[in-house]
Amino acid sequence: MSKDHKRLKIEKTTPGYWKVTLNNPPINLFDPEMFAELRFLMDQIEEDKVIKVVVFDSADPNYFISHYDIARGDVVPDLPGSAPFSEWPAFVTRLAQSRVISIAKVRGRARGHGSELALACDVRFASREKAIFAQIEVGCAVVPGGGATEWLTVLAGRSGAPQQRWQARPPHYLHASYPGGPEVYGSHHAKTSAYKVKQYDSVGFQL
Repeated sequence: MSKDHKRLKIEKTTPGYWKVTLNNPPINLFDPEMFAELRFLMDQIEEDKVIKVVVFDSADPNYFISHYDIARGDVVPDLPGSAPFSEWPAFVTRLAQSRVISIAKVRGRARGHGSELALACDVRFASREKAIFAQIEVGCAVVPGGGATEWLTVLAGRSGAPQQRWQARPPHYLHASYPGGPEVYGSHHAKTSAYKVKQYDSVGFQL
């Protein structure tokens, strides 16, 4: 994929509800450009005083985010929001602690950074047939460094967390999973939840 191609499509459905679609063909690789755009997105979210909810989904039916770009891992592109990949833990912490409610709507593989992005969100919906979550780092003797080790234990339990790291199984920490094709997997529920959230005073979600 061209380095000039935008990895995120941001749709401001209403002033209080943004939809962010991950789009980096052919496999939604988490590359330096996607990281830069995500960090710049967080800058925009934090500066905006109206947004209350953001929904993350994918343009690819088979990949939410495939994995980290090993070949270009040390690249820091000349883009707004650019930072070394070592800043990833700080980013997911920033997302998790944001005053804005975040929803991950997952279809396809969410591995490594994809899984950690979903874990950092407040709510997770997924396709029953196509969603696959995995922390593939353990196969390379690497400790997941973007919150998976900590959040999996909290969300999946002491016994479920290790199993989720080495097996690409349907996780226990989903808020809901849905059957159906690309247009119906949790779409109604995610959209309904987003519209409900944006009606409330955001102060209540910061408590």
